[in-house]
Amino acid sequence: MKRIKLMIAAAVAIAAMTGMNQGALAQTDKGEWQGKGMGPGMGKPGKKQAMDPAERLRRMEKHLGLTEEQKGTIKPILDEEAKELKALREDTSLSRDQKREKLQTLRTKYHDQITQVLTPEQKKKADAMREKAKERHDQRQQMKGGPKQAPATP
Repeated sequence: MKRIKLMIAAAVAIAAMTGMNQGALAQTDKGEWQGKGMGPGMGKPGKKQAMDPAERLRRMEKHLGLTEEQKGTIKPILDEEAKELKALREDTSLSRDQKREKLQTLRTKYHDQITQVLTPEQKKKADAMREKAKERHDQRQQMKGGPKQAPATP
C-alpha cells in the first residue's frame, strides 16, 4: 500500500515537472508567450504595427551607414511621413481602394525624398533591402494563400 502511494506521488511529481517545463519552453526571452506554431522572427500575433520614425532611422543608420548630416535630413522626412500616414489611417471618408492608392502615392513621395539624400552605394543597399523585404512579403502571402504583391514603383 505504501509502495503504491509512493509510485502515485512520484508520477504526479513527474507530471507536474513536465508541465512546468513545457511552460518555460514556450516563453520567450522577453517574457512574452509564443502561441503554438509560432517561431523565431514571426513577431507577436495580432494587428501589425508600423515602425515609428525613430526606429526606422536607427535601422537605416545601422544598415546603410548614415552620416549625422543624413540622419538630420532624413528624420524630419520620416516624421512628416508618419503624420501623413496616421492621418490617412484615421480618415474614414475614403474607401479602402482610395486609401491604398493614396498610401502608394505617399510611399513613393517619401521614398524619393529619402533616396535623394543617400549616396549611390547606400541606394544600392537600400534597393537590395527593399527587394528582400518584397520577397519575404510574397512568401508570406503565398503561405497564407493570398495574391502576390504587384511590383512596387520606385
